[in-house]
Amino acid sequence: MGDIISITLDPTKDGIVGKVDTMVATSGKYVVIGTNAEHRFISEKQFDAYTDELGKDDRLGLLIVKDYMIYYDKSKLIEVDDCKYLIGSFLLVEISIDGTGAYSRLGEGDVEWVKETLSDYCADLIVDGERYSALCVD
Repeated sequence: MGDIISITLDPTKDGIVGKVDTMVATSGKYVVIGTNAEHRFISEKQFDAYTDELGKDDRLGLLIVKDYMIYYDKSKLIEVDDCKYLIGSFLLVEISIDGTGAYSRLGEGDVEWVKETLSDYCADLIVDGERYSALCVD
């Protein structure tokens, strides 16, 4: 973003200085995490759109681990050895315990901690000879 935004601590010159193609606002409360360990923060609007879409046809699944809620697409589950696994991505929020809203703000360190914690719920599945990390949701 160095070519788009300039911050030199001069209020008369700082700000957007280049062409902006796309912009998304995020409160840092909503995260998409892939079972491949990649993640990205999303906006509340995106979170609501995903959960609304998954809510159609009863596809919205929920797993609660500690203070975290994990929303996923139930239609994407694979059953192996009496466990239902998700390969793909899921939505993550932390339940707020301080009363300032439904969900708490998550930093990069929080997300990395959650990914490490969720590794206890993961297994490697071999699908047609390819190895994938999968999240056991039941």
